[in-house]
Amino acid sequence: MCKGDIPISTRLKLTLENICNLAREVGFDACGVAPVRRLEEDAQFMDHWIAQGLHGEMDYLERNCEKRYDPAVLVPNAQTVVVCLLHFDHSGRDYHRRVKSMLYALEGKLREAFGDDIVSQTHQHIFCDSAPMLERRWCVEAGLGFIGKNHQFIHPVLGSMVHPGEIVLNRAVDGYRIADIGNGCGDCKLCQDACPTGALRSSVWDARACIAYTTHHCLECQIVCPYNRKKELKI
Repeated sequence: MCKGDIPISTRLKLTLENICNLAREVGFDACGVAPVRRLEEDAQFMDHWIAQGLHGEMDYLERNCEKRYDPAVLVPNAQTVVVCLLHFDHSGRDYHRRVKSMLYALEGKLREAFGDDIVSQTHQHIFCDSAPMLERRWCVEAGLGFIGKNHQFIHPVLGSMVHPGEIVLNRAVDGYRIADIGNGCGDCKLCQDACPTGALRSSVWDARACIAYTTHHCLECQIVCPYNRKKELKI
C-alpha cells in the first residue's frame, strides 16, 4: 500500500487541534470541545428561574429538563461536545440553516477522518437551536468565552454576535482547554443601561420584559457591547 493510500483515520489523532482544523476548513470562525457532564449548577439555576416564571411563555423549557442538563441523556454514549461558532452581522439574516449545513459538512469530515462510529448512528447528534441543549453554557465549557451581563455568550474576539452549533461525539477528545477571559465584563454595564425595558437590570434575565423574546427585533444589548465594537475600540 502506498503512503497516499493509508486511511486518514490512521494518520490523525482525535485531538482538539485536528477538530478545529477541520472546523476551519468548513468555514467556522471558532471551535472548541468539552467533555460531557451533567451541568449541575445550571440545572439548579434554571429550575429556580423557571419556578419564578421568568421564562415567560417558553413552556418548552419546562420539558425535557434532564436532556437539557446532560447531553448523555440526549445522546446515549455521548462523551464530547464539539462547539462551533459562526459570526453574524446586523442584517437580520437567519444563519441557522447555514450553521446546520456547515455542521453536517464537518460531521462528514470527522467521519472520514476518524470513522463512522465517532457519532451516534441511532440518535440525533447535530444541534443548532433545535433541541434541549444549553448552547451558551457549552460554549463556555468548550473554552470559547463567557456569559456576559447581557446574558449572551461572548467570545473575546468575535463578540456576542455568533451563532453556535454542536456535534456530540461518542469518543473522548484530547486537548480540552479552559478559557482565560480575565474579568469578562468587568465594571461595564452598557448593556444593562441600553436595555429599553429593564429586562437586564438585575442579575437574572426576565424574558417577559425582553423585546427580543417577543419580537426578535432588538439587539440593543449587543450593539453597545464593547466586545462587538472591538474594531472601533481596538480591543
